[in-house]
Amino acid sequence: MRGRGRRTTHSNLSSGAEHIPSRRQSVAPWRLCVLPFSLYLPLTAPLTTSLHPTACTEPFKAVANKWCVAANISVPEVAHTWPGARSACQRIKGDLIILEEDDKMQAITAHLLTHFSGGRESYPFWVGGRGNLGKWTWVDGSPMNLQSNMWIPDSPYEKLNNGVSHTLLIQAGPWKRRYMESMPPESNFPGYICEK
Repeated sequence: MRGRGRRTTHSNLSSGAEHIPSRRQSVAPWRLCVLPFSLYLPLTAPLTTSLHPTACTEPFKAVANKWCVAANISVPEVAHTWPGARSACQRIKGDLIILEEDDKMQAITAHLLTHFSGGRESYPFWVGGRGNLGKWTWVDGSPMNLQSNMWIPDSPYEKLNNGVSHTLLIQAGPWKRRYMESMPPESNFPGYICEK
């Protein structure tokens, strides 16, 4: 049986080519080029900033799978100034939270409503903004957006004390929406929000 098969010659290939699909036509387009998996990833999957479920360590909790947050309320006898709240965050390897994006503000508001109860969910909380002689920055040194709708109307403003002010997250309005408000540095509040 060995030699009985049809012999392939150049003329056989060229004469039957119109009936046989070429290799390029018969192979699925995704198989034409073999690349390492990592080279496909940017083209096929959007990049996300989701946290791995174990990325946040105690006392931090994952909020919206994007941020590691620890919201704290001390008993009123040990209410904190803004610098005291920042020191408390730094002791747990974090810092006061930066709230530059609206979706982050909404996620934090929802977290506070579910995390606290008995009226404590409406407490004010220190956050990581500060003003000094008209220059407003977050704790990481980035500038704050003073035209943001996350500020309560007529804020920020520097209250006395040589133009120094700090940022407090307050609840206002019937929808339990939170806003930022500027406060003088000697102010004391029991709530503060840390971020890692």
